Amino acid sequence: MKILVVDDEKGFTEVISDSLKTEHFEVDCASSGTEALDLLKGEKYHLVILDIMMPKVDGIQVLKTMRKNNDTTPVIFLTAKAEEEDKIKGLGIGADDYVTKPFSMKELTARIRTILRRASPGSELTSIKVGKSLIDFEKFTITQGHRTEPIGRYETDILRMLASDPGKIFSRDEILNRVWGIEAFPTNRTVDNYIVKLRQKLEPDLKEPRYIISVYGSGYKLCPD
Repeated sequence: MKILVVDDEKGFTEVISDSLKTEHFEVDCASSGTEALDLLKGEKYHLVILDIMMPKVDGIQVLKTMRKNNDTTPVIFLTAKAEEEDKIKGLGIGADDYVTKPFSMKELTARIRTILRRASPGSELTSIKVGKSLIDFEKFTITQGHRTEPIGRYETDILRMLASDPGKIFSRDEILNRVWGIEAFPTNRTVDNYIVKLRQKLEPDLKEPRYIISVYGSGYKLCPD
């Protein structure tokens, strides 16, 4: 997942960049609104972190230009001003969230993951049939015959992601980056544990999974039929 960080304080962008890279994100940095718009012309980003107060071309102007160009990339505004007017103005022109300086990287990372999860492929899916099981993503349930049982949020989000492109291999890092939000420090093992839970609900034979397939050294894929 690739993120663009835009702030005229170089040291500040470096701190954010270094922290996000430890969370397995790819990061580009821009020190001005003009530089950000140039990068946005040639690169595809999953999210933009955008400071409002910059000289010449400020964050609001950058966002207006993005939306005018039909660029729907999610945006988080950074602002040193706590006034509600700034916040409402920003969200009113298409920003997805805002964070007021100073903030913790834990808070920013949590908000990033929440927005990416909301914008991730498969978010429009409401249900899917896997073998003899019907998964309802809106009700968080799995139905097999006359029996319906609940399914957890993370299990639902992982399955929704796999279902967004059946047969495609999703790496553990991709799953971590798209699914996890507030929880701190999830690991590849965390993904494996939730895959086990899903298989227990979906697979007729845990020793030979038919639907959620492990691809050695790569990740997981869903074969719903």
